[in-house]
Amino acid sequence: MKKILLTLLLGSQLFAYDVGNTIPPSMVQHLNIGGDKVYVIDFFASWCASCQKEIPLIAKANRSLDHTKVEIIGIDVDQNPENAEAFQKELKAKDTLNFRVVNDPQNLVISTFNPVGMPTLYYVKDQKVMKIITGAVDAIDQQIQYDLKTMR
Repeated sequence: MKKILLTLLLGSQLFAYDVGNTIPPSMVQHLNIGGDKVYVIDFFASWCASCQKEIPLIAKANRSLDHTKVEIIGIDVDQNPENAEAFQKELKAKDTLNFRVVNDPQNLVISTFNPVGMPTLYYVKDQKVMKIITGAVDAIDQQIQYDLKTMR
């Protein structure tokens, strides 16, 4: 049984996107991420305590971005649409969610990217993964600003 679990865990990691991987055209179209922008794709859920802490900081970073060059997209992976809607509504009421969100209750997006944990940020430019940050980062707003400056 342990061997089966280990194989499943290791096997799932083999299919996770890594830096340099290209996003398939179907997902590019689904997320509407074409063009010359850098996309910061944030996987989150209402049940993720670290996500709850990071989203307001990501919104803070979003306020200072040049939106002609960078777009932040949230991917809400809550399987219950009512939970996702309530969570997003609460954040918007506090002005701590100011970027586009794609709801993913059927796990189409998350199963394509297959992040190794939550929260996870993917930086995507020209349909290629440029950088990945998995796990909570205390000053994620500053990290995003720094990363974007170094990617240009």
